[in-house]
Amino acid sequence: MMSSSEEWSSRKAWRQFRLEAETAKHYPSSYALYLGQTHRDILLEQLLPTLLYIKAACILDDSLSVWLGDNGHVLKKPYRNDFNGRICYIADNSLYANTEDLHAIRKRRNGYAHQPGAVSDWAELESDIEAIEECLVTLGLAVETKSLKYYAERSQIQGSDDPKIAFTRRFSYGVKEDGKMALEIAWDQNILIK
Repeated sequence: MMSSSEEWSSRKAWRQFRLEAETAKHYPSSYALYLGQTHRDILLEQLLPTLLYIKAACILDDSLSVWLGDNGHVLKKPYRNDFNGRICYIADNSLYANTEDLHAIRKRRNGYAHQPGAVSDWAELESDIEAIEECLVTLGLAVETKSLKYYAERSQIQGSDDPKIAFTRRFSYGVKEDGKMALEIAWDQNILIK
């Protein structure tokens, strides 16, 4: 677990997670850059939501740990210093109202982390992301996520000044936050002269 003296910031971690999750959710659109059509990959449809779910729950767990420490709360018996103990302590001390949602998220996270066949899906991930964000915002550990919009684009083919390259084209995809670039994955495709 993180200690309150480390550089880790729940606000930064949550924002980065939201940008990455939004980008990952739209991965099929990235295929259109090359193929002209989208495609859902069966393996990625199982892996991405499940792995993102585990990551979201870990950010919640670490955030609760930091928040408790920063606010002078020390877990003693009967509370264990783990995800369950933190949620139980918060519930018993009326520090946050929707702890039943947090317990459900913790249990699902445990299932995904410890049961090889357990998988999440995009709908469940989205729903529980909202519940996690509500908790983080309420406790002052994150700010409400702004409007996120996925994009994918490619430039037109252009000539190159490099004598070894006939043409070049730029590809990029990512997320805009309130219309401003927030996360971009970009690369150039160079067509070499034979």
